[in-house]
Amino acid sequence: MKASILLPFLAVVASAQYVPPPSPVLLTSTMSGVLPVLPPSFTGVETLEGAIINHAPVNASYTPVNGPASIQSNLPKATYSAQLPTVAFNELTGTVIQGSITGSSASGSGVTFTLNLTNLPDIGTYGPFMYHIHNLPVPSNGNCTSTMGHFDYTNSGEYYTCDMGNPQNCQIGDLAGKHGMIVSGPSFSTSFTDQYLSTDPTSPYFFGMKSIVIHTSNATRLTCANFTMGAASAAASSSTTASGPVATYAGTAATQSMAGGLVVGAAALFAWVL
Repeated sequence: MKASILLPFLAVVASAQYVPPPSPVLLTSTMSGVLPVLPPSFTGVETLEGAIINHAPVNASYTPVNGPASIQSNLPKATYSAQLPTVAFNELTGTVIQGSITGSSASGSGVTFTLNLTNLPDIGTYGPFMYHIHNLPVPSNGNCTSTMGHFDYTNSGEYYTCDMGNPQNCQIGDLAGKHGMIVSGPSFSTSFTDQYLSTDPTSPYFFGMKSIVIHTSNATRLTCANFTMGAASAAASSSTTASGPVATYAGTAATQSMAGGLVVGAAALFAWVL
């Protein structure tokens, strides 16, 4: 009788294994938002989940396909915050990054972003960490891959390393490239003002319907969250809040956590059977 109970349970454990991220893919042709223009003597570049792993050096003469980004002015007073989930999307590092990324505008130009993060993985092994605003919100299943590529209204692409001295030529969602990567841990805090993002829902530079994704140095997506309008901002807005659903499930990480829990349960069953 005990064996008849144990065998079906072990079958469930076997089916609940952690699925690692896909292998790198060699990109050899143009791709909007990633490689919009082929560089000279180009033979290909490795990508992971659509993102370039090793970027080329800064090219000071390069400009986006749609021209440099425009400074955003006359912004409405608003705050959008992305609260990281309590389960990692990818448990590669064995840690769950916690904290928030908030973007606020008072009036005039510029959005001030504040990062407060804890429980970061080991910097020497997995960092420095990149963080970008991505095109789509996190779906209800928490799949960070579904956020697609970086927010890149000007179609700058990500082949060349962002030139911090000329942020108008970088992807507008490349916060790490324009303002610096996460270079210390396990806690990290910083604040900066970005002139090329907007809190105006009618602007093509609006980030409120989008998401934040934190990556390892090789572009692996570790965690992600949606920007949602703060309570005060929502009350002042006459339109529907333009933000995606808050992720309550974290994709493969939850599968791995379930598998871990099932293994513990299996151990208890083994003890009972024996």
